[in-house]
Amino acid sequence: MRMPLFIYEELVEKNVEKIIQYTNRQIMAVVKNDAYGLNVKKMIPILKKASVNFFVFEKYCEYLECQDMLKKNRVLILESVDFSHIQIIPQNVAFSINSIIDAIKLKTITQKIKVHLQIDTGMNRIGIRSIDEAKKIINILEKHENIKIEGIYTHFSSDVFESKYYERQVKDFKKYLKLCSFSIIHANATKSLHKEIIGNYVRVGMALYGYHQPYLKLHRTVSLNVLPCHIFRVQAKDRISYAQQKVGSNIIGVLPFGYADFDLDGIKNIYANGQKYPIVGKNCMHHTHFIASDKINYLSWLSIFPTNGIIVTTNDYNYNLNWYHILTSLDKMPKNYIRRSNYDLPSIFKYHGEKSLRTKFRKRSD
Repeated sequence: MRMPLFIYEELVEKNVEKIIQYTNRQIMAVVKNDAYGLNVKKMIPILKKASVNFFVFEKYCEYLECQDMLKKNRVLILESVDFSHIQIIPQNVAFSINSIIDAIKLKTITQKIKVHLQIDTGMNRIGIRSIDEAKKIINILEKHENIKIEGIYTHFSSDVFESKYYERQVKDFKKYLKLCSFSIIHANATKSLHKEIIGNYVRVGMALYGYHQPYLKLHRTVSLNVLPCHIFRVQAKDRISYAQQKVGSNIIGVLPFGYADFDLDGIKNIYANGQKYPIVGKNCMHHTHFIASDKINYLSWLSIFPTNGIIVTTNDYNYNLNWYHILTSLDKMPKNYIRRSNYDLPSIFKYHGEKSLRTKFRKRSD
Protein backbone atom coordinates (compact mmCIF):
# COMPACT_ATOMS: atom_id res chain seq x y z
CA MET A 1 0.00 0.00 0.00
CA ARG A 2 1.38 3.37 -0.98
CA MET A 3 1.30 6.15 1.57
CA PRO A 4 1.44 9.88 0.92
CA LEU A 5 4.43 12.06 1.48
CA PHE A 6 4.11 13.98 4.75
CA ILE A 7 5.30 17.58 4.93
CA TYR A 8 5.28 19.19 8.36
CA GLU A 9 4.28 22.82 7.99
CA GLU A 10 5.30 23.99 11.44
CA LEU A 11 8.80 22.57 10.96
CA VAL A 12 9.22 24.59 7.75
CA GLU A 13 8.25 27.69 9.74
CA LYS A 14 10.73 26.80 12.48
CA ASN A 15 13.48 26.40 9.89
CA VAL A 16 12.74 29.86 8.49
CA GLU A 17 12.95 31.32 11.98
CA LYS A 18 16.22 29.52 12.72
CA ILE A 19 17.84 30.61 9.43
CA ILE A 20 16.88 34.26 10.04
CA GLN A 21 18.21 34.13 13.61
CA TYR A 22 21.43 32.39 12.62
CA THR A 23 22.30 34.59 9.63
CA ASN A 24 20.69 37.83 10.83
CA ARG A 25 19.42 38.27 7.27
CA GLN A 26 16.05 38.17 5.56
CA ILE A 27 15.27 35.21 3.34
CA MET A 28 14.73 35.02 -0.39
CA ALA A 29 12.93 31.69 -0.67
CA VAL A 30 13.87 29.67 -3.74
CA VAL A 31 10.72 27.89 -4.93
CA LYS A 32 11.90 26.77 -8.37
CA ASN A 33 10.82 23.48 -9.91
CA ASP A 34 7.51 23.45 -8.03
CA ALA A 35 9.29 24.12 -4.72
CA TYR A 36 11.61 21.16 -5.32
CA GLY A 37 8.63 18.95 -6.10
CA LEU A 38 6.81 19.75 -2.84
CA ASN A 39 4.05 21.80 -4.56
CA VAL A 40 4.82 25.49 -4.83
CA LYS A 41 1.19 26.55 -4.34
CA LYS A 42 1.18 24.79 -0.99
CA MET A 43 4.60 25.99 0.10
CA ILE A 44 4.20 29.70 -0.70
CA PRO A 45 1.40 30.25 1.87
CA ILE A 46 3.41 28.33 4.49
CA LEU A 47 6.49 30.46 3.82
CA LYS A 48 4.46 33.68 3.79
CA LYS A 49 3.03 32.72 7.18
CA ALA A 50 6.65 32.45 8.37
CA SER A 51 7.20 36.09 7.24
CA VAL A 52 9.01 35.32 3.99
CA ASN A 53 8.13 38.03 1.47
CA PHE A 54 10.69 37.49 -1.31
CA PHE A 55 10.45 34.51 -3.66
CA VAL A 56 12.83 33.23 -6.33
CA PHE A 57 11.91 31.25 -9.45
CA GLU A 58 14.19 29.83 -12.12
CA LYS A 59 11.82 30.52 -15.00
CA TYR A 60 9.30 33.27 -15.64
CA CYS A 61 6.63 30.72 -16.58
CA GLU A 62 6.96 29.24 -13.07
CA TYR A 63 6.14 32.63 -11.59
CA LEU A 64 3.14 33.11 -13.89
CA GLU A 65 1.49 30.03 -12.41
CA CYS A 66 1.71 31.62 -8.95
CA GLN A 67 1.40 35.33 -9.72
CA ASP A 68 -2.02 35.70 -8.07
CA MET A 69 -0.50 34.51 -4.79
CA LEU A 70 2.41 36.94 -4.96
CA LYS A 71 0.90 40.33 -5.84
CA LYS A 72 2.12 41.81 -2.54
CA ASN A 73 5.47 40.00 -2.51
CA ARG A 74 8.82 40.53 -4.19
CA VAL A 75 9.98 38.07 -6.85
CA LEU A 76 13.25 37.38 -8.67
CA ILE A 77 13.60 35.40 -11.90
CA LEU A 78 17.02 33.73 -12.27
CA GLU A 79 16.96 32.75 -15.94
CA SER A 80 17.30 35.26 -18.78
CA VAL A 81 13.88 36.34 -20.05
CA ASP A 82 12.69 37.24 -23.55
CA PHE A 83 10.73 40.45 -22.88
CA SER A 84 9.23 40.56 -26.36
CA HIS A 85 6.60 38.09 -25.11
CA ILE A 86 5.70 40.11 -21.99
CA GLN A 87 3.06 42.78 -22.57
CA ILE A 88 3.02 44.20 -19.03
CA ILE A 89 6.08 43.84 -16.78
CA PRO A 90 4.96 43.23 -13.18
CA GLN A 91 6.53 45.82 -10.89
CA ASN A 92 7.00 43.39 -8.00
CA VAL A 93 9.28 41.21 -10.17
CA ALA A 94 13.01 41.70 -10.73
CA PHE A 95 14.85 40.02 -13.60
CA SER A 96 18.39 38.67 -13.88
CA ILE A 97 21.03 40.03 -16.22
CA ASN A 98 23.26 37.06 -17.00
CA SER A 99 25.35 38.49 -19.84
CA ILE A 100 25.92 41.58 -21.93
CA ILE A 101 23.43 40.16 -24.45
CA ASP A 102 20.67 40.49 -21.83
CA ALA A 103 21.61 44.14 -21.29
CA ILE A 104 21.63 44.93 -25.02
CA LYS A 105 18.15 43.40 -25.42
CA LEU A 106 16.82 45.78 -22.76
CA LYS A 107 17.83 48.87 -24.77
CA THR A 108 14.42 48.96 -26.45
CA ILE A 109 12.33 48.37 -23.35
CA THR A 110 9.55 50.95 -22.79
CA GLN A 111 8.39 49.87 -19.33
CA LYS A 112 10.01 50.29 -15.94
CA ILE A 113 11.97 47.25 -14.84
CA LYS A 114 14.20 46.16 -11.94
CA VAL A 115 17.23 43.97 -12.62
CA HIS A 116 19.77 41.98 -10.63
CA LEU A 117 23.22 41.20 -12.03
CA GLN A 118 24.19 37.53 -11.72
CA ILE A 119 27.96 37.09 -11.35
CA ASP A 120 29.71 33.83 -12.19
CA THR A 121 32.40 33.51 -9.52
CA GLY A 122 33.29 29.89 -10.14
CA MET A 123 30.19 27.85 -10.86
CA ASN A 124 30.95 28.25 -14.56
CA ARG A 125 27.35 27.90 -15.57
CA ILE A 126 25.63 31.20 -16.34
CA GLY A 127 26.35 34.74 -15.24
CA ILE A 128 28.66 37.70 -15.90
CA ARG A 129 32.20 36.38 -16.13
CA SER A 130 34.45 39.43 -15.77
CA ILE A 131 34.70 42.88 -14.24
CA ASP A 132 35.09 44.33 -17.72
CA GLU A 133 31.82 42.73 -18.88
CA ALA A 134 30.06 43.96 -15.73
CA LYS A 135 31.25 47.54 -16.32
CA LYS A 136 29.94 47.50 -19.88
CA ILE A 137 26.58 46.11 -18.71
CA ILE A 138 26.22 48.75 -15.99
CA ASN A 139 27.10 51.47 -18.49
CA ILE A 140 24.36 50.26 -20.85
CA LEU A 141 21.72 49.93 -18.14
CA GLU A 142 22.43 53.20 -16.32
CA LYS A 143 21.79 55.16 -19.51
CA HIS A 144 18.21 53.83 -19.66
CA GLU A 145 15.75 55.72 -17.45
CA ASN A 146 13.33 52.77 -17.26
CA ILE A 147 15.92 50.34 -15.89
CA LYS A 148 16.80 50.19 -12.20
CA ILE A 149 19.86 48.15 -11.22
CA GLU A 150 18.48 46.94 -7.92
CA GLY A 151 20.59 43.93 -6.97
CA ILE A 152 23.59 41.72 -7.52
CA TYR A 153 24.20 38.08 -6.66
CA THR A 154 26.26 34.99 -7.28
CA HIS A 155 25.88 31.26 -6.75
CA PHE A 156 28.69 29.65 -4.77
CA SER A 157 29.47 26.19 -6.11
CA SER A 158 31.37 25.01 -3.05
CA ASP A 159 30.15 22.08 -1.01
CA VAL A 160 28.99 22.68 2.55
CA PHE A 161 32.32 21.37 3.93
CA GLU A 162 34.64 23.08 1.39
CA SER A 163 36.34 26.39 2.24
CA LYS A 164 39.33 27.27 0.00
CA TYR A 165 37.45 27.58 -3.27
CA TYR A 166 34.60 29.29 -1.44
CA GLU A 167 36.94 31.95 -0.08
CA ARG A 168 38.26 32.53 -3.60
CA GLN A 169 34.69 32.99 -4.89
CA VAL A 170 33.86 35.43 -2.06
CA LYS A 171 36.99 37.48 -2.80
CA ASP A 172 36.06 37.64 -6.47
CA PHE A 173 32.44 38.60 -5.78
CA LYS A 174 33.40 41.47 -3.47
CA LYS A 175 35.21 43.17 -6.36
CA TYR A 176 31.90 43.51 -8.21
CA LEU A 177 30.17 45.13 -5.23
CA LYS A 178 32.31 48.27 -5.76
CA LEU A 179 31.01 48.86 -9.29
CA CYS A 180 27.61 50.22 -8.35
CA SER A 181 25.29 51.02 -5.44
CA PHE A 182 23.18 47.88 -5.02
CA SER A 183 20.23 47.94 -2.62
CA ILE A 184 19.91 44.14 -2.58
CA ILE A 185 22.92 41.83 -2.34
CA HIS A 186 22.48 38.07 -2.02
CA ALA A 187 25.15 35.42 -2.36
CA ASN A 188 24.82 32.81 0.37
CA ALA A 189 22.54 29.85 -0.32
CA THR A 190 21.78 26.66 1.63
CA LYS A 191 25.30 25.20 1.63
CA SER A 192 26.99 28.43 2.70
CA LEU A 193 24.65 29.74 5.41
CA HIS A 194 27.22 28.87 8.09
CA LYS A 195 30.05 30.70 6.28
CA GLU A 196 30.78 34.40 5.88
CA ILE A 197 27.50 36.09 4.91
CA ILE A 198 27.77 38.48 1.97
CA GLY A 199 24.98 41.02 1.52
CA ASN A 200 21.65 41.78 3.18
CA TYR A 201 19.68 38.70 2.05
CA VAL A 202 20.28 34.95 1.99
CA ARG A 203 18.84 33.00 -0.93
CA VAL A 204 17.59 29.72 0.52
CA GLY A 205 16.00 26.65 -1.04
CA MET A 206 16.67 23.18 0.34
CA ALA A 207 17.49 24.42 3.86
CA LEU A 208 13.87 25.54 4.22
CA TYR A 209 13.03 21.84 4.39
CA GLY A 210 16.00 20.86 6.58
CA TYR A 211 18.41 19.41 4.01
CA HIS A 212 22.04 20.03 3.01
CA GLN A 213 22.88 22.28 5.96
CA PRO A 214 24.28 20.34 8.94
CA TYR A 215 25.58 23.33 10.90
CA LEU A 216 22.23 24.99 11.65
CA LYS A 217 20.59 21.84 13.08
CA LEU A 218 17.46 22.32 11.02
CA HIS A 219 14.35 20.15 11.11
CA ARG A 220 13.85 17.62 8.34
CA THR A 221 10.33 18.37 7.22
CA VAL A 222 9.57 15.51 4.82
CA SER A 223 8.77 11.90 5.61
CA LEU A 224 7.50 9.00 3.55
CA ASN A 225 6.01 6.06 5.45
CA VAL A 226 4.75 2.81 4.05
CA LEU A 227 3.60 -0.70 4.93
CA PRO A 228 5.57 -3.64 3.47
CA CYS A 229 3.80 -5.39 0.62
CA HIS A 230 5.52 -8.74 1.22
CA ILE A 231 7.58 -10.47 3.91
CA PHE A 232 9.21 -13.90 3.65
CA ARG A 233 12.24 -15.90 4.69
CA VAL A 234 15.07 -16.87 2.31
CA GLN A 235 17.72 -19.53 2.68
CA ALA A 236 21.47 -19.08 2.29
CA LYS A 237 21.33 -20.36 -1.30
CA ASP A 238 18.70 -17.83 -2.40
CA ARG A 239 19.51 -14.64 -4.26
CA ILE A 240 17.75 -11.29 -4.09
CA SER A 241 16.42 -9.17 -6.96
CA TYR A 242 18.07 -8.45 -10.33
CA ALA A 243 21.50 -8.15 -8.78
CA GLN A 244 21.13 -11.74 -7.54
CA GLN A 245 22.63 -10.70 -4.23
CA LYS A 246 23.20 -13.35 -1.58
CA VAL A 247 22.05 -12.20 1.86
CA GLY A 248 22.29 -15.47 3.78
CA SER A 249 19.45 -16.98 5.74
CA ASN A 250 17.30 -13.95 6.51
CA ILE A 251 13.87 -12.41 6.70
CA ILE A 252 13.22 -10.26 3.64
CA GLY A 253 10.71 -7.45 3.32
CA VAL A 254 9.55 -5.83 0.11
CA LEU A 255 8.51 -2.19 -0.20
CA PRO A 256 5.97 -1.02 -2.83
CA PHE A 257 8.45 1.56 -4.16
CA GLY A 258 11.06 1.45 -6.88
CA TYR A 259 13.09 3.65 -9.18
CA ALA A 260 9.97 4.54 -11.20
CA ASP A 261 8.44 6.10 -8.08
CA PHE A 262 11.36 8.23 -6.89
CA ASP A 263 15.15 8.42 -6.82
CA LEU A 264 16.44 5.74 -4.44
CA ASP A 265 20.10 6.09 -5.40
CA GLY A 266 22.24 6.39 -2.31
CA ILE A 267 19.50 5.40 0.15
CA LYS A 268 20.98 2.47 2.05
CA ASN A 269 18.52 1.91 4.90
CA ILE A 270 14.91 2.22 5.97
CA TYR A 271 13.68 2.75 9.51
CA ALA A 272 11.05 1.47 11.92
CA ASN A 273 10.69 2.40 15.58
CA GLY A 274 14.22 3.75 15.70
CA GLN A 275 15.76 0.62 14.15
CA LYS A 276 17.71 0.59 10.91
CA TYR A 277 17.08 -2.04 8.22
CA PRO A 278 19.48 -2.29 5.23
CA ILE A 279 18.19 -2.18 1.67
CA VAL A 280 19.54 -5.09 -0.39
CA GLY A 281 19.59 -6.13 -4.02
CA LYS A 282 19.07 -3.92 -7.03
CA ASN A 283 15.80 -2.04 -6.67
CA CYS A 284 13.12 -2.84 -9.23
CA MET A 285 10.80 -0.49 -11.06
CA HIS A 286 8.18 -0.62 -8.29
CA HIS A 287 9.72 -2.78 -5.55
CA THR A 288 12.66 -2.57 -3.17
CA HIS A 289 14.03 -5.32 -0.89
CA PHE A 290 15.30 -4.93 2.66
CA ILE A 291 16.52 -7.25 5.39
CA ALA A 292 13.78 -7.33 7.98
CA SER A 293 13.51 -8.98 11.40
CA ASP A 294 10.90 -10.84 13.39
CA LYS A 295 9.76 -7.43 14.69
CA ILE A 296 8.53 -6.46 11.21
CA ASN A 297 5.08 -7.54 10.08
CA TYR A 298 2.47 -6.41 7.59
CA LEU A 299 1.28 -3.66 9.95
CA SER A 300 4.75 -2.23 10.54
CA TRP A 301 5.19 1.37 9.47
CA LEU A 302 8.47 1.84 7.67
CA SER A 303 10.08 5.21 7.01
CA ILE A 304 11.94 5.62 3.74
CA PHE A 305 13.90 8.63 5.01
CA PRO A 306 15.58 9.27 8.34
CA THR A 307 13.35 11.98 9.72
CA ASN A 308 12.14 13.55 12.92
CA GLY A 309 8.59 13.09 11.73
CA ILE A 310 6.01 10.36 12.07
CA ILE A 311 7.06 7.22 13.97
CA VAL A 312 10.78 7.56 13.41
CA THR A 313 13.15 9.63 15.50
CA THR A 314 16.72 9.27 14.32
CA ASN A 315 19.83 11.33 13.71
CA ASP A 316 20.98 8.89 11.05
CA TYR A 317 20.92 11.48 8.28
CA ASN A 318 23.38 11.33 5.39
CA TYR A 319 24.33 14.87 4.31
CA ASN A 320 26.25 13.48 1.35
CA LEU A 321 23.09 12.17 -0.28
CA ASN A 322 21.78 14.34 -3.10
CA TRP A 323 18.51 15.39 -1.49
CA TYR A 324 17.87 17.72 -4.43
CA HIS A 325 17.47 14.66 -6.66
CA ILE A 326 15.52 12.71 -4.05
CA LEU A 327 12.96 15.38 -3.17
CA THR A 328 12.40 16.59 -6.73
CA SER A 329 11.82 12.99 -7.79
CA LEU A 330 8.88 12.85 -5.35
CA ASP A 331 6.88 15.40 -7.34
CA LYS A 332 4.24 12.88 -8.44
CA MET A 333 3.76 11.32 -5.02
CA PRO A 334 0.51 12.09 -3.15
CA LYS A 335 1.22 14.59 -0.37
CA ASN A 336 -0.26 15.42 3.00
CA TYR A 337 0.47 18.75 4.69
CA ILE A 338 0.09 18.65 8.46
CA ARG A 339 0.90 20.97 11.33
CA ARG A 340 2.13 18.41 13.84
CA SER A 341 5.13 16.14 13.46
CA ASN A 342 4.11 13.59 16.10
CA TYR A 343 0.86 12.23 14.71
CA ASP A 344 0.13 8.55 15.25
CA LEU A 345 -0.43 7.00 11.82
CA PRO A 346 -3.14 4.48 12.83
CA SER A 347 -5.17 7.40 14.26
CA ILE A 348 -5.11 9.17 10.89
CA PHE A 349 -5.63 6.19 8.61
CA LYS A 350 -8.26 3.66 9.73
CA TYR A 351 -7.20 0.19 8.63
CA HIS A 352 -9.16 -2.96 9.32
CA GLY A 353 -7.57 -6.12 10.65
CA GLU A 354 -6.16 -7.45 13.87
CA LYS A 355 -3.52 -5.32 15.50
CA SER A 356 -1.91 -8.52 16.79
CA LEU A 357 -1.30 -9.96 13.34
CA ARG A 358 2.00 -11.84 13.19
CA THR A 359 4.13 -12.46 10.17
CA LYS A 360 3.89 -15.88 8.61
CA PHE A 361 7.01 -16.73 6.66
CA ARG A 362 6.91 -18.66 3.42
CA LYS A 363 9.87 -20.92 2.70
CA ARG A 364 10.75 -21.25 -0.92
CA SER A 365 10.68 -24.73 -2.37
CA ASP A 366 13.87 -26.31 -3.65
